[in-house]
Amino acid sequence: MSIITGVAEEALEDFGEDFEVGALTVPGARIPDGQGGFKTGPATVYPCRVLLTDYSDYRRQTLGIPATDRQVLVLGASLPAGVIPAKGHQITAPDPAKGLLPTTFDVIAKTGDPAAALYKLQAR
Repeated sequence: MSIITGVAEEALEDFGEDFEVGALTVPGARIPDGQGGFKTGPATVYPCRVLLTDYSDYRRQTLGIPATDRQVLVLGASLPAGVIPAKGHQITAPDPAKGLLPTTFDVIAKTGDPAAALYKLQAR
């Protein structure tokens, strides 16, 4: 047993009410089209708990993050086991700048913690 066991579930229990309801869209797998090429299967949508924020000006300048990118925080335990956000996925989150209107973003990059309690997504 590790010291990080259960941290993700505790984070969801403690902070779940502070996060909004969002959705992670994972594109479908590539499947043969029968003509030598591929097509993409249907996407899967997973509800999750999200919080949309902006990067600080200091962080944008230091890391070279474009002004159009946003940061989306996702509670790891709000996703089904084995589902991890990644580049190429889409995240839908209520946008405070648009009166909490659900807005869909492309995931550009992901960072997280060893316990998978919180994923930080750079979204565009």
